[in-house]
Amino acid sequence: MTIDRRRFVQGMTVAAMFAPSVAAGARTPRFAAAFDEIQSWVGKAFPGAVVAIGTHGRLVALRSFGLMSSAPDAPPMPRNAIFDLASLTKVVGTTTAAELLYDRGLLDLDRPVIAYLPAFAATPGHERITIRHLLSHSSGLFTTDLLWQHSHNRQELLALIDHMPVAWPPGSRYQYRDENMILMGEIVERLSGKPLDRFLHDEAFGPLGMKDTGFNPPTSRLERIAPTEQDDIFRHRLIRGVVHDENAYVLGGVAGHAGLFSTASDLAKLAELYLRGGKGLLKPSTIAAFTTRQAEPPGTSRALGWDMPDAFGSFAGPRASPDALIHTGFTGTSIYIDRQRDAFIVLLTNRVNPTRDNKRIGEARIAIHTAILAAIDGLLSRTDSRA
Repeated sequence: MTIDRRRFVQGMTVAAMFAPSVAAGARTPRFAAAFDEIQSWVGKAFPGAVVAIGTHGRLVALRSFGLMSSAPDAPPMPRNAIFDLASLTKVVGTTTAAELLYDRGLLDLDRPVIAYLPAFAATPGHERITIRHLLSHSSGLFTTDLLWQHSHNRQELLALIDHMPVAWPPGSRYQYRDENMILMGEIVERLSGKPLDRFLHDEAFGPLGMKDTGFNPPTSRLERIAPTEQDDIFRHRLIRGVVHDENAYVLGGVAGHAGLFSTASDLAKLAELYLRGGKGLLKPSTIAAFTTRQAEPPGTSRALGWDMPDAFGSFAGPRASPDALIHTGFTGTSIYIDRQRDAFIVLLTNRVNPTRDNKRIGEARIAIHTAILAAIDGLLSRTDSRA
């Protein structure tokens, strides 16, 4: 399959279109209270963080906080720090790849998974699972086993998923499972004829100008990569520059559910893709298909790949727009895309450093997003009053 990576829209490259501009000399004083809120969580919920905030196609804030790690001699967190995105891989990577394939008529959302992955047909009930079920986390796949503890390589882990039981009828219940997006990553490879990392580099990250986004980052970038956890169970070392997620590690660092590394400024470009309706890379109808809240299972907050706020705003707090696109990553990452406000918030932290036992990121996310959205609302109201 060949996809033209040199598209132009009104004389601009796709990468140029999605390079959010920063107002010259902007000091972002209106975000002072929000920045104070982020700073207040340094040393409590995470050692360091980087936030990117955008409104109306402009990157209005890109700022770092705290230190690169919890080590006493750690350097300050740089604005261009590279983070292990963990489950943001599901939306930044795999969902984007699925959209590209759907956009070109190669992926049918309601076709059975076994039509793309014949080996998945080995277990009763798998024949009823569709692509839509995978993307909405309603496949019914369930196990209490930790797959990485029962496999030594990619082939063995994928075989475990091929034989995973179906705990309830597909489409009847929401259950967030990494295996759903691991399967989607395999489907992307099958349809594109390329490894997932190469397909995304060539067809998404390259055209969008996301130069620091990819799997298995080179050692030349190690100094910019925020360390994650001190792993005393599996790898017995501090994890830095390799994927934190154990299943993704067994899969070779490239997987549909985890493994991507990126920066806040790169993810700002991904956010703009959705705020501009996919213009230049994806059809508006494709963006709409993937960003509409699903009708099944009843009461779900999921779109396809993406989540959306629940009645309480989920991690984005009570100011969140009901149709915002949201997702988090276990390592302390999150992305919030607000189509009502034409705004986005990217918050990247390494909250698992030195240990995942620190769970204060949950309350920190709500407080931080509430403060930032309050500042954005103030900024937008001032803009409206001058119109």
